[in-house]
Amino acid sequence: MKRKTAREVFDAWAQDDHAAGMERHHAPRVMRALELMPFPEGDYLEIGVGNGYAIWRMATGPYAGRRCYGIDVSPHMIRKAREKVGKLDNVRLEAADFLDWMPPTDLRPGMIFSMEVFYYLRDIQAGIDRAASLLRPAGLLAVLVNHYREHEASHAWPEQLNTPMQLWSAEQYRNAFERAGFHEIEQRRIRAGVSESPDDPGTLATWGRTPSAPSPGRE
Repeated sequence: MKRKTAREVFDAWAQDDHAAGMERHHAPRVMRALELMPFPEGDYLEIGVGNGYAIWRMATGPYAGRRCYGIDVSPHMIRKAREKVGKLDNVRLEAADFLDWMPPTDLRPGMIFSMEVFYYLRDIQAGIDRAASLLRPAGLLAVLVNHYREHEASHAWPEQLNTPMQLWSAEQYRNAFERAGFHEIEQRRIRAGVSESPDDPGTLATWGRTPSAPSPGRE
């Protein structure tokens, strides 16, 4: 059987109740993770906006009045997201694969955020490297995933969805951030409710900052 692409999976989910279900499941952990992070100056970029719940929160909260860009590999998810954020004049959405996306030439986000995307990329390190190249000095990249080596129940997802996924450990994500030049790297397992399964180790959240700009006069 031919394997499905991530776009095909998310296009299908956007057209049934999965999009709303993802929000119900993911949003509490996303909001908890965001409570732990700084919000650097600059624009905001979200990779994998889904139905738009997180970019709406950022565009009306810490990044209100600043440019907020969102991309998703699924055109149908982008349409869903536009239903949620369509009235916000500081939000721009686009259907694109992050590794192939052509960003605006003047885009230098202070924060790049992603939930449940990076393990679908054909090259996770390339994605982290690309994020580092887009961020302004002292910018923040936050990558959240539920499919990772320490979450054993997630190992079956590629077979269940018939979709390629990269299975990395928490250490591999941290090392990839280091190779990309990030520092002040933090890593947490995010849980957000007493009703969650005790077998679920939580969402793996890894974030780090690009180096600050050198002081005037320094080489």
